[in-house]
Amino acid sequence: MKYLLDTNHLSHIQRRDPAVLAKLKTLPEDASLYIPVIAQAELLAGVQMLPDGRRKRELQHLYDATMRDAAEIIPIDSRVAERFAFIFAQLRRNGTPIETNDIWVGAIAFVHDLTVASSDAHLRFIDGLRVEDWTSH
Repeated sequence: MKYLLDTNHLSHIQRRDPAVLAKLKTLPEDASLYIPVIAQAELLAGVQMLPDGRRKRELQHLYDATMRDAAEIIPIDSRVAERFAFIFAQLRRNGTPIETNDIWVGAIAFVHDLTVASSDAHLRFIDGLRVEDWTSH
């Protein structure tokens, strides 16, 4: 199984959330974890928003550790952009628009045949997207 870790699940891992860590331990040995470049940017923005000090240094350290351990950071390319446009239009037509960054995450997941690990319930508005919430069992 191949998983795309949304920003909220990366944050849960950084905070050592017991449910998310337990799920990680139960994944098959051949499971692969990926990070969308969008989540990388959101984590970095969270660090940059803080004033200089201990908390900012702690979050920067957590970010560095997360990126070092990441299997692969998946960028946006033309195929992802095309899928984004399709999903965006479909959500608008259905009257269920969601956060733009979450549409990007969904588009990356579709193009790379990944299951999204996220606690964002609105991702379920994207038809056919596989989503697992590791914070609840």
